[in-house]
Amino acid sequence: MVNFKPEKDLQPPNSGEEFAFPFPPYEIQLDFMKSLYGVLQSGGIGIFESPTGTGKSLSLTCGSLTWLKDFERLLEEELGSKIAQLRTEIAALEKENEVASDWITGQYNAMGQRKELGELLLCKTALEEYKKRLQAMKEKATVLKKRWSTAKDGDGALKTEPWQQDVIADEDEFLIADDSDSDDSGDERRESEKEPDRYRPVQIVFCSRTHSQLSQVVGEVKGTQHAKELRLASLASRQSLCINPDVRKLKSNTLINERCLELLKKGGKGKAGTEGGEENSGTKKRRKIAQSCPYYNQRAIEGLKNGTLFEVPDIEDLVKAGKREKACPYYASRAAVPDAQLLMVPYQLILHRRTRQQSGIDLHGSILIIDEAHNLLDTIAAIHSQELTHEQLQQVKMQLAAYKARYFARFSTKNLLRINQLIFIATRLGKLLSPDVKQNAASEQSTGTNVRSSRMIQTQDLLLETDTFNLDFTEIIAFCERSRIAQKVHGFAQSAPPEILAQSAAPAINRPKVGSTSKEVTSSMKSLLKSLEEKQKQKKLQSQKKLRERRSENKASEQENVKESPQKMVSNVIRPLINFIECLIEGNSGDGRVLLSYNAKEPVQSSMKFLLLNPGARFEEIVQSCRSVVLAGGTMKPTEELTEQVFQNCPERVTIKSYPHVVLPDAVLPIALARGPSGKDFLFNYANRQDQQLLDELQSTLMNLCYVVPNGIVAFFSSYEYLEQFCKRLEDSGNRARMEERKRIFREPRTTGQVERILSEYAQAAKSTTGALLLSVVGGKLSEGLNFSDELGRCVVVIGLPYPNRTSPELVERMRYLDRTLAKQSPTANTAGNEYYENLCMKAVNQCIGRAVRHIRDYAAVVLLDVRYCTGTESSIRRKLPSWISDQMVCADRYGQAHGSLVKFFRDHKTERTKEAQESQ
Repeated sequence: MVNFKPEKDLQPPNSGEEFAFPFPPYEIQLDFMKSLYGVLQSGGIGIFESPTGTGKSLSLTCGSLTWLKDFERLLEEELGSKIAQLRTEIAALEKENEVASDWITGQYNAMGQRKELGELLLCKTALEEYKKRLQAMKEKATVLKKRWSTAKDGDGALKTEPWQQDVIADEDEFLIADDSDSDDSGDERRESEKEPDRYRPVQIVFCSRTHSQLSQVVGEVKGTQHAKELRLASLASRQSLCINPDVRKLKSNTLINERCLELLKKGGKGKAGTEGGEENSGTKKRRKIAQSCPYYNQRAIEGLKNGTLFEVPDIEDLVKAGKREKACPYYASRAAVPDAQLLMVPYQLILHRRTRQQSGIDLHGSILIIDEAHNLLDTIAAIHSQELTHEQLQQVKMQLAAYKARYFARFSTKNLLRINQLIFIATRLGKLLSPDVKQNAASEQSTGTNVRSSRMIQTQDLLLETDTFNLDFTEIIAFCERSRIAQKVHGFAQSAPPEILAQSAAPAINRPKVGSTSKEVTSSMKSLLKSLEEKQKQKKLQSQKKLRERRSENKASEQENVKESPQKMVSNVIRPLINFIECLIEGNSGDGRVLLSYNAKEPVQSSMKFLLLNPGARFEEIVQSCRSVVLAGGTMKPTEELTEQVFQNCPERVTIKSYPHVVLPDAVLPIALARGPSGKDFLFNYANRQDQQLLDELQSTLMNLCYVVPNGIVAFFSSYEYLEQFCKRLEDSGNRARMEERKRIFREPRTTGQVERILSEYAQAAKSTTGALLLSVVGGKLSEGLNFSDELGRCVVVIGLPYPNRTSPELVERMRYLDRTLAKQSPTANTAGNEYYENLCMKAVNQCIGRAVRHIRDYAAVVLLDVRYCTGTESSIRRKLPSWISDQMVCADRYGQAHGSLVKFFRDHKTERTKEAQESQ
């Protein structure tokens, strides 16, 4: 890779116009962009907190893109001037050498300049070739854009594709290749040898939590001047980008991925065959009918990449263009990765190393911007965790044993060894979860007849107890990836009759040996395989014949045909096992633990879960690779866990900025309420969960708020269980009917499918003259990512401090690990574990608060119900609230004090809105 670093420091612009901001920026927006510009120029790390509604995403994109354009311009200028300077110096030295007596010394002095000049000329050549290639791509994109503009309206829709014949399952259908265990490192070395001649510009990688958030950012970028000369690519999963109707109809992302890879594997492999007479082991064999995805066409994909790269596309734009061009948007987006200036990606594609590599993303020298980064470390820990149940391990053994029996005679020695090793691993892990092992568990908790127990062990202890310490997990994983055995076995299990899988699970599976022979496959299994498979083939042939005959009919008849031959759904259990083994490899450095959970009542639900205790180390790898890292969010506090766990080795690079809200101070009324109307303390801790008087006090407070607050109120409870307890008390007391006279009551559902309906009904009621009360849960489906602006959230109520269960084995182990590795300097300060425990609570509170006040003309009250908000120390509670809340928060000893403030707050804003409406008329 060829690169050149300019020596001159860039200075940030002083106006919004120079940042290409689409409208006059607020003071905090301009300061945000200037600070961001400085962080990128210095190669630093930035942590930016800017409340929702302050234009955070737009400030991030405009500030970073402005720096990138300035940097690219400066690079070309300095590269040209440096080459000219070196040429002048070399010419002067050569002239001196002509008259100098010591010619050798003169040549030696010029040697360094010539070497540097050669490197710079190589860089300039690579840069010119890169610009020529971009220009050629842009010309092709212009031609394609003209064709799109003249296309008919109906051309954007997918036309009915000719029926792609399903492959007839034969003995080669799910057989792994003989070279699956070969070493392909030579190819990788050859690829790396080509790298030095290629120019690689600085790339901005923008991450967010969801595709909808990324699409919103793309929409904002389209409205700026940056969009005119910007190369942007949006990455997403196959589930979001696939346009093949036969693949899209599959229900899960895993099935879509597997089907896509199968179609690509079959593409170009032979021609449509006929029924052959070739025999193998006495059984007839059929050649496969070739099938590939009609949208995987390299020329069309290249055209789609060129056509969309310069158009600032979001996911919907990419899918629409893919349908128009009959080209795969998924592979077109990945082909655009190296040439994009701005790359839009979800968290998972960046934070997991293997996924990042498979997506073709190289973060070396890039700028990484992570929006909504408040839960960064928790997200990394979740991505690098994997759970396996006893039932899944039994299924792994059953499917692998049946697969091995089916293809035993045709496996190479190396492939058979790897399959035997996988069976052995699944067997030993399953034995660790068996009921007899459960008897030795360290801790047991009895609840009636249901006995649960758990124990936490280190990864090396797991390897010792399962007798797998001498296996090369790295080689096993490499084999799994090359052979795609997870997809192969899953496809085999879906197509095989249940009797085959059941029979394979009957005998005990002992540890296999390398020198195993065909005697391992019993004669009864062979005969069962043969008879059942012949019946299965006959059924499939008949079904395929009917489908081919009727496919040309309308869509309704096609759906009927599919119903005639339903495919049984078998979960892919090999993939979780492979993921678990990957976790063991990465967690063998001491920062990984395995939680064994036993369930005596339902042994198949016993499980083991890999836990990553040090997610900061995984992100530190990314930090070291990138030029700059920027973390931004509406509520980033507390930031100490980031500086202590991720950036502790480079504190000098870190810049922390926390900005106030764009609304005026009087647009927010934060109140911490210590007691209710009758004077009872609001202490919503675990000991008071059954306190009926406390529930009654809470009812009275919410009742009063319903009479004072107009439109919508959103109240957040600490858990679904406490919300259920409150609702039951509300019903039993008869207060629900009284409360609904003032506001209609809605409750957050447990199931995701009902969320949209509840939100729609709540929004309609909140905007009415009656108003509405929405009872929600901290950390639930409504506490993050939703917008309760204007009438939807005139008041946000947080009930208690939502501390997680401190007896949870996962939390206990994580706190212990932090106490050992992050010792506090001051002996009186909170321990690192307790700090983490408190941070979990306060981050959840801050997310709830952030649901309201979403734009400059919005206003709302924020009521925090718990005496600890008033009595907590400045460092532990109030300091961890957003600055626009903590700076003006009022602690009310009793509800009566807060009532007057609330009445005045909403009366003043009502008067102000009425005055504005009259002036506008």
